[in-house]
This record gives sequence, C-alpha cells and structure tokens, in this order.
Amino acid sequence: MTLRLRTFALLVSISAITYLCPLETVAQIDVTYPVNRMVIQRSNDNQATVQIAGSYAQPLDAVEARMVARVASQGTSTNWATLQANPTNGQFNGTVVTRGGWYRIEVRGMRNGQVVATDSVSRFGVGEVFAIMGHSNAQGSSCVINGVDKCPTMEGAADDRVTVVGLVTGTPEFYQYELTADTKYIPGLAFSQLMTFSGISPFAKVSWFWGRMGDLLVQRINVPVLIYNAGFGGTNMEHNYKAAYDIPFEHGFVNYSIRMPFVNTRNIMNLYVPSTGIRAMLLNHGENDRGNPTDQILMHHYGVIDKVKQEFNKPDLAWIIALSSFVSGPFDNVRSAQYQVARNPNYRTYPGPDLDNITALDDRPDGIHYSPSGQAKAAERWANAITNEYLQSITPYMAQTQPLASIACTNNNQLQLTQPDGYAYNWNTGSTNRNLTVGAGTYSARIRNGQNQQFFPPAITVPATVRPATPTLTTAGGALEICRSTGLTLTSSNPDLNKWSTGATTPSITVTSPGTYTLQAQNAVYGCLSDAVSKTISLAGADLSLSMRVSRRTPVVGDTITFTLMVRNESSCDAGAVTMRNRLPDNLTFVSSADGLAVANGIVSGTVAAVPAGGLVSRRYVARLTASAVYQNAAELAVATNPDPDSQPGSGTGDGQDDAAMADLRTKGTGTPGFYVSPNPNQTPLPPVQDNQPDPTPDKADLSLTMLSDQRTLRIGQVVTFTLTVSNVGSLPATNVGVRNSLPAGLQFISGSGMNATGQIVSGSILLLAPGSRTTLTFTARATASGSVTNEAQISASDQPDPDSTVNNGTDKGEDDEAQTDLRILTP
Repeated sequence: MTLRLRTFALLVSISAITYLCPLETVAQIDVTYPVNRMVIQRSNDNQATVQIAGSYAQPLDAVEARMVARVASQGTSTNWATLQANPTNGQFNGTVVTRGGWYRIEVRGMRNGQVVATDSVSRFGVGEVFAIMGHSNAQGSSCVINGVDKCPTMEGAADDRVTVVGLVTGTPEFYQYELTADTKYIPGLAFSQLMTFSGISPFAKVSWFWGRMGDLLVQRINVPVLIYNAGFGGTNMEHNYKAAYDIPFEHGFVNYSIRMPFVNTRNIMNLYVPSTGIRAMLLNHGENDRGNPTDQILMHHYGVIDKVKQEFNKPDLAWIIALSSFVSGPFDNVRSAQYQVARNPNYRTYPGPDLDNITALDDRPDGIHYSPSGQAKAAERWANAITNEYLQSITPYMAQTQPLASIACTNNNQLQLTQPDGYAYNWNTGSTNRNLTVGAGTYSARIRNGQNQQFFPPAITVPATVRPATPTLTTAGGALEICRSTGLTLTSSNPDLNKWSTGATTPSITVTSPGTYTLQAQNAVYGCLSDAVSKTISLAGADLSLSMRVSRRTPVVGDTITFTLMVRNESSCDAGAVTMRNRLPDNLTFVSSADGLAVANGIVSGTVAAVPAGGLVSRRYVARLTASAVYQNAAELAVATNPDPDSQPGSGTGDGQDDAAMADLRTKGTGTPGFYVSPNPNQTPLPPVQDNQPDPTPDKADLSLTMLSDQRTLRIGQVVTFTLTVSNVGSLPATNVGVRNSLPAGLQFISGSGMNATGQIVSGSILLLAPGSRTTLTFTARATASGSVTNEAQISASDQPDPDSTVNNGTDKGEDDEAQTDLRILTP
C-alpha cells in the first residue's frame, strides 16, 4: 500500500513571501534583523551570538541594544550595551551574546548622551532548530473511511515559542514551487507560531502532531523551538536517496526531474539553515520502505545522511531516527535497518521514538495514519525521544552572520543599494540586479552564493529625504572682501553637516585668503550632497604709503647714516606682506641692518609680514658715504599683497605716487660736490587721466570743490594753511554758495580769508560765481595734538541744482563737491 499526499482546505493565509514591500512611512531607527519571531540555534552552553542590524535616519553617536525576557523565567535579560559606536552610512550592525530564551529585542539610538530613537523586535528566540524528513506521517495526511476523515490534523501549538516559517499552500506561488522547487516561491525569513493550518515550510501543509511535540519540548527545555518540514507523503528513503544522487525513478506524483522529495531538504539547508542554524534532522520514514530488503534500506539511509553532510558541509550534523514501519503491523526488515543506522557511532545518529508501538485502531484508523489521538501519542514519543542528554551531546551548527548591503548617494534624492559581490540577487522589488536605486521605503533581498546557500542581508529602510536642500551662503556684514588679518567668516544656513571646498564640515568657516569658496549641505547620515553654492572673496584694498627718514642731512664723507623706511597703512583694512626696495645711489654703501633688511647688487630690500589697519611699520639700515656729493636716495614698495587704491607697487620712484619716498642729504666740505641719485630703471608709465566729469549742462550750475594745504607734515604748535577752491563749470551762474569745513580734533582754527569758525566748523560763502569761473577761500589752523588727521570740506548750499552732486550730503559720497586732505602731526 502506498501512502499518498491529500490536499487540505486551508483556513488562513500568511503574507510576505520574502520581506515587506517598500513602505512610505519610515522610522528614525528601524531594526530589520533579526525579524520578528525568528529563532536561532543555541550552543551546548545555552547561548548564541545574536546579530542585530538595521537602519537609522538621523545622526547617532552610538546604537545600544538589550534583550528583555518576555517572561521572567523564559530567558536571561541583559543590560544595555553598545551594539555599534559611531555608525555610518545609515546602517548599524553588531552582536549581543544571549542565553537561551524568548525575548523582546530593544534598540535605541544615542546622540550626545541622550536617547533620540528607539525600536524593538517583539519576539525573538535562542533555542533549538530541527528539520523533518519523512512521508505522510511526517507531513500530515487524512484517512477517509466511509466518507469521513478519521485523521484530521491536531490543533497547532499552544505555546507562543513553537515557531515555523508559515506556509500557504493552494496558492499560485506554492503551485509554482511544486512544479519547480525554486525557493523564490516559498517564504524567506517570515516566522510565525505554529498554528493548525499555517503549514510548515517548505512542504508541510498542516500542523499535524508537530505543534503538540513542540509544546511538550519547549515546556521541558524552556527555550523556543523552530521546526522545518521537508516531509512528502507517498515517498520513502529510496526516493530521497535517488533524488539526492540524481538517479532517475518513476513515481505516480513525485516529480523526479526537480529532485523531489530530497530537494525539500536541500532547500531547508540552503534557504533557512544559514540564517538560523540547526541542531538535528528528525527522520520519520519507514512505512513505504517495507518493500525493500534491509540492506537496501540501510544503503538508502546512509546514502542520504552522507549526501546531506557532504553537500551542505555539515559533517557533524546529527540525525534522530524514529522506528516507524507500521502498516497494520510492524515490518522487521525496516525496523532492523532503522535500528542499525540509529545506533551507528560513526554517523552521529541517535535512536528516536518507537512509533510502531502506536497500534490501536483508534490511533491508526486506516492501519497507517494517525488520528488525533494517535498524533498526540506520536508527539509525546518524539518530545520524549529528544532527550536533554541528546541536546548536550549533539554539537549544533550555529547561525551564520548575514552580510550587509552598502549604500551610496545618487542624484534626484535617491540612494543606490548594493549587495555584496559574488552572489545571485533577488530583491523584494523583483529586481535581480546587484544594485538597486531607490527612494523612500524598506528594501530587502535574498542573495545566493556559489554553493547555493542563501542569505538575507538586513533590510534597508530609506527615509523620504536623503538630499539636503541647497543652503544659503552668507558673509559677515555681507562683505565679499577680506579686510582684517583675522579673515572673513562665511556661514551656511544649514546648521548640521556641511561640505566646504576647504574640506571643513562646520556651519561656518573663516577664510584668510582670496578665492572662490564653495558650499554644499551634506546629509549627516548618508553623506548625500545638495546643489553647490559659492562666493568669490577678494582681498580688500589697503592704502599704503612709504616715507623715508635720514638720521643726518649733512654728514661728512666716511660717516655712516641710518635710513628708516616707514610703511603706513592709511586704510581701515589690514595689509598683508609688503616688500620694500631701495636702490642705493653710487658711493652710498650698505653697512648693516638690525631689522632684517639685506642688500644684493646695490639694492636694499626686505619684507614686512603685515601692516595692521592704521598702523606704521618701520625698517632701518645703516649706510656709509664714500664721496663728497649731494645724494638723493629713493625707495618704493615693490610688492604688496593688497591692491592699493592710489598707487601701483613696483612702478618706480618717479611717478609721484605715495608708495615711493626720497631723502636727500649733502656732505660737508669744500669743492664742487658730485650728485648721485638712486637708479630708477624701467619706470612704469602711468595711464593718462580720464576725465570723469559730465559735459556741462546748459541750464545748471555745476560746482566742484578742491582743497590744498601748504604742508602735509607738521609738528604740534605749527600752523597750516588750507585753500578751498570752488569752480563752476556749468552754464548758469551760481548764487549763495556755501562752503563748510569740519576741522578734525588736533587742529584749531586761527583765522581765515572769507571764512569764519564756530567751534570746529569753518564756513564761508560766495554770493555769485559766474559760469567758467572759480573762487578761493583760505584759513589757517594750528596743530594741537599728534597723530594722523583728515580735514574734510563740502559745498553746503547753492541756489541752483547741480547735475552730478548733491549739496550738504556729506563728505563720503565720492562726489565732486567734497574734498579732503590728510595730515600727519608730529610731537615737537
């Protein structure tokens, strides 16, 4: 009599053949491995190293995890421990050593010592993993007598800890699996409690007696149990043996071409065991082997066991073998073979239950299959057969670490997910490529290596936004010039991670060199960059002037003279390095310098590292006169870091610019002296002055103002005369023209011609100024305090409008109705 597989009507369905499809709602931290209800194999010292991995979407300093026993007596809770410090690129991964038990995994993300994100896996087990091989009394089968099924399945497991990969049969996917044995048609790591009709992947359709066996076993050993079932009704060990070794055979409903029934075991070992590990195979065959002699049954058993050990590289995999041959009575040829195999010390095999002792008609209504009462007895015998001594003596195979995919930014607010190289790929999106470019959602894959082992890299949860918005780049005060030696601060509107062209990542940087600076906002988790913004920063101008002082004006021949070169910064911005150059006249010989100046080929030169705003830096050198003569010694600023608004460095000493200076001296003595002047080769010609005044307007008076002083340098107590000239280049006469001069501190009004003073305001008026004419107003002032001062004046009134200026609007507009003169007042 041949046992055949019967179809059951399933009352429930189980979703998710692989993982979840992409979801739009994501969390700040998401534990994606292990998955809910997963059970992994424990070691003989009752512990396992648990891989915990997942995704996060905000910056974290650390990810911590702990195991919390769901029931106090069903596990050993752990304290919070660092799973991974400073995770990068949106994924975290680490391990926790855990004792056998049934747990809730809790994970939290830390930032600056604070908990900023949490997630958990509600059920996870460290326990025992078994795989079943057998026929209908292993897979589950009906037995219809007089139109009534006397062998309905028992109810599923009552204990929450009895776990399977639930299987939905009767679906198009399972039909494809029956035709192809391709694992893509059966669930991946989708675990559930063993319910009555949930099925047990990869091939069992109902709970059968395994739910009850699981209940009894977990209650005794007090750890979860995970069960896989490769049972195929109507088969025997010969069919498994021939399918394993690719030996063709004929069968009424077993498809040898896809290596059924052994392929179910192959799929357990390749699809699930790498992720969960395994303790032992449970062999529940025999009834259909009764037509073969004992030696053949022995050969089939040993052949299948050898094949499993060799093909899946598990030489120490244990087998627990039931004595099962009953078809209206036991068969000694079968039992003898099973007995010998189960007690062979070279095969790591163990005697299982003696199921031939279940003989009552109530327990086996058709003389073969189990009624619910028979199932209960088989379950109890199996649970008792898996003894504590077995579990301590069998060395299990532990769960393997799952590889990680990598993440890289692409354009258009997406990420590229890349699985490790060297595998075949099957994403939950249907893609079989190694790479996947994705937006928001959760993405998982099965990957298969060259040995057909499958792995489940932790799923990756992608948030809605991974590319930051383009930041705004601002500067202090809106400036685009570096004015001070302390630099210019550039600031991003993005308060988090930035990427500057300097390599900095802070919200602000301070730059001290001119150039173009580029900024991108950077996602602190994935490193994705925004569009770039930039600003070009120039170096602010610095108004430098050079003066020269000589220690004696009338030395004798052979005397030494000290020359002092003084660089003054007359602007409000710091000046960078400045090089001064002094070409010595003939017969003036360089002696020494205490300030770092040096001579080469008759040229004294040196560099000043910086000249602060409003500052003065001097350098001295000593020279000797070797001939009686009049000497004119000239120097210039040869190189300047900052642009100068009124001079050109290196343009020579004869262009009248303030970056050149000259000192003259004459030796004492009789006779006709010589005349020696500093060389001035390659004098740079100055560009012609361009008139920037508008053409005269026929119906307006066009007024302008200039100022002259009779000296630029004076000492306290000395008097300076200022001459203010008002010109009218318009076509109309100007009437009631007012001029106002604001004396700076350090100057005191004495007297004036056409001008009077009230306090520090010196003013005058012109009743009539004809077209094309000019008038001067003068006044004198006395120096009262040392320092550099600026005297400023403007046209303060006029009856007629001016085409290119506005009267009385200040002295800082750059218009032609204002004028100023700089003075330097020395102490007596």
